[in-house]
Amino acid sequence: MELSRRNRSLLSIVTCASALAVCGTPSTAAAAPRARSAIVGGAAANPAQWPYAVAIFRKGHMHCSGSVIGPTKVLTAGHCVDGFDLANFQVVIGRPTLRDASVGQSIGVVSGRVHPDFEQTGLHDVAVLNLAQATTAQPIALATPDQDAATTAIGGQLSVAGYGATNPFGTHLAGFLKATIEQVRTDQRCLKSYTSDLYAPESMICALGARRKKGGRFKIHTSACSGDSGGPLVADTSTGPVEVGTVSYGGALCGLPAAPTVYSRVSASLDFINAG
Repeated sequence: MELSRRNRSLLSIVTCASALAVCGTPSTAAAAPRARSAIVGGAAANPAQWPYAVAIFRKGHMHCSGSVIGPTKVLTAGHCVDGFDLANFQVVIGRPTLRDASVGQSIGVVSGRVHPDFEQTGLHDVAVLNLAQATTAQPIALATPDQDAATTAIGGQLSVAGYGATNPFGTHLAGFLKATIEQVRTDQRCLKSYTSDLYAPESMICALGARRKKGGRFKIHTSACSGDSGGPLVADTSTGPVEVGTVSYGGALCGLPAAPTVYSRVSASLDFINAG
């Protein structure tokens, strides 16, 4: 049976245990990629700098990452929500180490919305979850089109955080919040890696971190990876941090220079995110 464009992309690159159940980064194989990424390289995040970062669990297992954007709203990736029963979701907030249940909140999800363009084409990989109760966590501001233009120019330095995999194969989830710096790369670089069938510059950001000193036989750069899907890509501005992207997809190995991480551009989906 021929797969739709979106389903082909979801089935393509980084393997995550039980498709999205462990990481929100489906995966595998050969053709056109749509990996779902966690932090390879980088270091433990400073919780004070990421109060809005969340882990999304499904049936008790790590599923995706996300960010608090309002008292009862969490922004994540469309592929983390599309087709799933939200009654099985729990959002963990303010818990830098996931095993430490003595801190933070675990809140159920009552409803959610996936961007209609993602459902139809695979573009605009964003979704909004509505929490069962308000969180006390400080929300992250969303980038306006002007802020996006000023901070996502080629060479711009952005920060990403998530609870995902610590090696380029997308296994061994960290279990704690990690962060790293990503550098905005040219659209041409992602178009070469993924083709125009998957990469759309107007709604996506192409980024990759610095090369790791220890990468084994692979030239691995710091990057988001399995488990980081839906996590925040953040820019510093004069008015404070703003979220410019959500982790969407990447290559067969996280951090390969020939396959940068792709982020869904928040400013391209503002009307959807802010609606209701």
